[in-house]
Amino acid sequence: MGNAASDGSTSAASIFDAAQTSALDKIVSEQSYMMSDSVWVTFFTLDQPLLDMPPATLQQFFRPYAHNFARNTVRSGNFRMLIRHVTRSVRYLSPPRHHADTIVTTTTTVLATESFHVINVLCVVRHFIKHFIEHNCDVVTLFATEGNSTSSSNNDIAVDFLDALLLLLFDAPTEDTYDLHLEGINLLLVLASSTAYPSTSTSMHPTLLDVFMTHASASDERGGGRPSQRADDLVKRLLLSYLDQLPAPRMESAAAIAATAALPPSTTSSWDNVVEFFSEIQVFPLADRSALLLLVLVTASNGGGGNPFRKALATLADRDESRMLAHSLPFSHVVAVLGRNIHIELHATLLYHALLLNPSFRDALCRPVDVDHFVLPLLEAIYIHTLSPPRLYTLLAVLLHLSENPPVVQTLHQSQVQDHQTWYQERYLCDLSAASVGVLVLCRVLKANLSVLHDSLVQSMAMALLWNVMQFAKNLHPTATQSLVKLLAHAAKKEQLLRPSPDEAAAYLATARDLLLCIQLGCTPRLLPANAQLMYSLLHASDVLNGLAMHPSEALRDDIAMVLGTVAYCRAMVDQGDDEGDGDDDGRMHDLTMEQVLERIQGGCKALAHSVRLYVHAELSWLMGLVDMVDGQPRATRSVLSIRSARRKHHEERRWTHVLHAEAVAGDGAAYHRPRMEPRQDGVVVGVDVGNVHGRAQY
Repeated sequence: MGNAASDGSTSAASIFDAAQTSALDKIVSEQSYMMSDSVWVTFFTLDQPLLDMPPATLQQFFRPYAHNFARNTVRSGNFRMLIRHVTRSVRYLSPPRHHADTIVTTTTTVLATESFHVINVLCVVRHFIKHFIEHNCDVVTLFATEGNSTSSSNNDIAVDFLDALLLLLFDAPTEDTYDLHLEGINLLLVLASSTAYPSTSTSMHPTLLDVFMTHASASDERGGGRPSQRADDLVKRLLLSYLDQLPAPRMESAAAIAATAALPPSTTSSWDNVVEFFSEIQVFPLADRSALLLLVLVTASNGGGGNPFRKALATLADRDESRMLAHSLPFSHVVAVLGRNIHIELHATLLYHALLLNPSFRDALCRPVDVDHFVLPLLEAIYIHTLSPPRLYTLLAVLLHLSENPPVVQTLHQSQVQDHQTWYQERYLCDLSAASVGVLVLCRVLKANLSVLHDSLVQSMAMALLWNVMQFAKNLHPTATQSLVKLLAHAAKKEQLLRPSPDEAAAYLATARDLLLCIQLGCTPRLLPANAQLMYSLLHASDVLNGLAMHPSEALRDDIAMVLGTVAYCRAMVDQGDDEGDGDDDGRMHDLTMEQVLERIQGGCKALAHSVRLYVHAELSWLMGLVDMVDGQPRATRSVLSIRSARRKHHEERRWTHVLHAEAVAGDGAAYHRPRMEPRQDGVVVGVDVGNVHGRAQY
């Protein structure tokens, strides 16, 4: 980057030199220095690359200077002078097309005209401001203070400084400007973190973040009073920097070392030695910091005003659909990068907010969903972070948003996973549907939550996800159906052991009931013909089902009635073949091969589904007339729940067919986008709300 300290010269000025420390002592003192004083020249011509120094060393070195600066600049006004010089230098380095809008003229003195000098000064300013914010100083006032002058309410210096940084960052970074862009983003991150240190003494004053958002949303005077595009341009630039994934040009820089240290253990454990590691591994500090700054800006609160950065992200358009819109990005590229890094918390959080705020992005993600490069990595991340609730919340919420879209769930059931999923350590996974992998992961999450986490939010989201997946359950892998049945058996066993303590047993009882309702979906006439494997697993768990059928809770017995009826019918179909002489003389079911049992169960499922459809169709006409007579409203205005209520009132004894009826009313292939189970007798319907999620998933 043309750094004077990198060409072998031994005369490069160091931050620890007497001239530099003397200049720092003067700047942070009570003595005011004019813009033309030579002390600024010494400070702005530091050659030593500060970005290569350990951050802890720099922080320790600058701490006493920052402490004195915060105390003395109220009288000297030197911090304001420093920011004015920095603003001039940053504007000087901005692209030429921006120069007409800047204050840089031929008569303006610019102390730092080389990028490495500006990087060093920005690094020093960042440490100063970071110290001010951490110690609850009114940084906006420090920007405006002119020493003995009484004018302390003018924020133009802060606005000019922010504007200069934005103009510098709007252009795409190159290898030569990489460090400059990175330091600019680091400084904006510090400025935006002012709300992270609340103080009663400064709570009534605007923060730098407030000034930043106000400036980003203000009208552009040069544009005839039109709304400013600063927020749109910055959000787009940050996302582009994130998508470009430019590697650090120098692995010895502090940013590259920090990014390497933050890599997951699975990424770094495969390298045999340090030389191989640093020659092969790539880190992307600019992309990571860009994503972090975007998240800080999007999630910030602006008091009573709106957040222009959140609006900019929400209105971002898909360039794959229309190339004519200026504020747009190719969402397919965004999804690809997020899918590769979804196991990292920062990237998963960015994905969550993009899904939450931008409906167009959510539609693009589901049109069609990429199973191999997005859904499976998402399931892997859930598997890895099963015992880490903060990360699990975000990952489950992302998957829950996807499962609300029926075509996505259908795609999961239709997509076959051919390759072995090495991350799933419990057993060998191959040749199964993506939905089966999802059922396995969700059952694992539910069991871990019951045994270890005891987190109601994890329970709610995982069960809602399982319900959504089971809405289209077809041809689930034997491993997936067995995991469902084993989880049901585990919940039933623990509930029975804890039954003397109702409070402790409540979670297991609720899980058992919810699992039964999920299994009921596979027993509906629309799905039953494609779920012979589920019936086979339930037949092997007859002891568990029979035990639940005798449970003292009437609500649970009601939930299991349909499942018991379906399993009993399938068992009768298997036994019928033995009675006809297909089996051995003793007629034992276990003497049949698995293929023979599955074939008979398959035939029974098809026959049962057909007969139930005929039965429901015959009664549906009578029921529709009954509903019309309830209040005289046209039939089209009646809801499915109203029909259910009428059916419960007049056919309470037919519990087994009443759920099938609701399925017939919805029609073949219909799907409830969110779990819509019947409220329990106590009226509880569990809701899920993660962060700013507007929709609620109920189960």
